[in-house]
Order: sequence, then structure tokens, then C-alpha cells
Amino acid sequence: MKKLHRMLLCLLFLTATSFAESRIQTGSFYSPSVHDSMHVVILLPLHYDHSRRYPVLFLLHGYGGNQNDWTNLTHLEVYTERLALMVVMPEANNSWYINSQTDRNARYEDYIIHDLPKFVDSHFPIDTTREAIAGLSMGGYGALVLALRHPDKFLFAGDLSGAITIPAVIDSVLAHPHSPIPGDQGPIYPSIVKAFGDKNRKFRDDHNVFVLLQRERADSLPYIFCAVGIQDGYKDFLPAHRIFTNLLREFGKLYEYHEVPGVHNWKFWDEEIQPLLMRMKIVMKLDLSCDSWGCPTH
Repeated sequence: MKKLHRMLLCLLFLTATSFAESRIQTGSFYSPSVHDSMHVVILLPLHYDHSRRYPVLFLLHGYGGNQNDWTNLTHLEVYTERLALMVVMPEANNSWYINSQTDRNARYEDYIIHDLPKFVDSHFPIDTTREAIAGLSMGGYGALVLALRHPDKFLFAGDLSGAITIPAVIDSVLAHPHSPIPGDQGPIYPSIVKAFGDKNRKFRDDHNVFVLLQRERADSLPYIFCAVGIQDGYKDFLPAHRIFTNLLREFGKLYEYHEVPGVHNWKFWDEEIQPLLMRMKIVMKLDLSCDSWGCPTH
């Protein structure tokens, strides 16, 4: 098995080096936390220099999505042209980015927190003192829950239309197992049960962003960026974000909140990833991505 792991690592390394001219690197690696080979897309800085370490943004996909969504469905490549930043977009299935309560072979929190950074750093050295995490919908929930569960790891956490009502509304979901989510992605019942189980209240509290927020000191948390569309198809997302950001203000946490016209779709996320990146640039003190001829002007 170890030999197979080394072969998989070498395969991605060869893939990455053979496409040195491209900012978008794709490949896969074996994750012991999920006992599977996982795909990842890495967006390199415009003027990538292999001799330096770059700050990194782990950018998470939503329910029903995959590692290609951000580069295929937004202008992320353009928005990051001026930033000396590495963006890592992992495959995570419909895992909710947590260590499953019901499946010991589905430790997605460990995969994101430990396996993924270790792999990326082995090929594209990252600055582990300047890490950020963000995502949309399920990935927005994932970014916040991982940042709150590992408050010393990230400097910045971003949530776009985050499904932060999970796991608080699990009982309602379980009572209506065949209710589809907006966009006709199908019932979320199987993924909810696999990730959170259906009985363990303590496990739910340990993965509830509202509970976690009240456990942590203000100075131990990353800067938090939230954005949600006023017309979001999930009717409870908007009020949930209002409650969450009110708690951030009440507890003296550093945050930015955008409540703007928009629905639960890629047009909204393509727009709101831009102010998220600009705030992250300030918080993480990102350099501009420049070569010997200067920096991009657009």
C-alpha cells in the first residue's frame, strides 16, 4: 500500500511539472483519512516562483459540486492575477467537511486539515503562517466549522451563502427525507445522516457554528467574512446569517458581512468572491504578484 501511495504522489508531481506554464494544476493523491485517492485543483500565482513560499487559500465547493467548480464557473483566475496567493480547491464529495459520525473511513475534516496541506506543501511550498479557508453553500459551512474548530490554524475564514443552519436543522431534514434542495440536486438526507448521524446531540453541538462561536475567545479566531443573497432560495440562510453576525459583533469578533441582492447561484458567488479576496488581501497582508516587468494593471 505504501508503494502505491508513493506512485500516486509521483504521478501528480509529474503532472504538475509537465504543465509548468499553466497556472491551473490538477491531479490526485491518496488521503489516509478517507482511504481514497482525492482530486485537487491548485491555482498558482500569476508569476509563480518555486523558490518562495506563498500564502494559501483553501477554497471549498458546495453540495453536489467538485474541485473544478471555482475555476470553471467563476473568473477566479482573473480575480487572483494581482495576488501572490496559492488557491487550493479540493474534492470533498457531499461530506459536509467533517469527520463522519457513522463512517470511520470518511474523516473529511482530517483530510482537509492534515492530508491536503501536507500534500500541497510537498509540491508547491506554502506559507503555513498565512492560511485562509473559504467556500460556498456546504463549503461555506465547512469553512466556518473548520475555522472555529481549529482557530489557531487560519487567519481568515470566508462564507458565501453558507449552509450554517446545519446541523441545527437536522431534525427537520430527517423528518422530511425526500425534500430536494434548490437547484434539483436531490435529497440531502443520505449525506446528512452519513455525516452527522441521527441521534448524537453532543456531536452536533461540536459541529454547530453557533455553539462553537460562543466557546472561543475573540482573539483566538480568524477574521470572518460572510455574504448571503437577500433572495437566497434557502429561506433560513438569511436570518441565520443575521443571527451569526450579530453574535460576532456581540462577542467582539473581527468580521465583515455582505447582505446583498442575489440568489443561491454562481452569479452571486462570482460577484462576492471578489470582495472576499480583497478583504483577505488586507487581513493576510498579501503581496502583489509581479515579475521583472512589473505587476498586472487590470
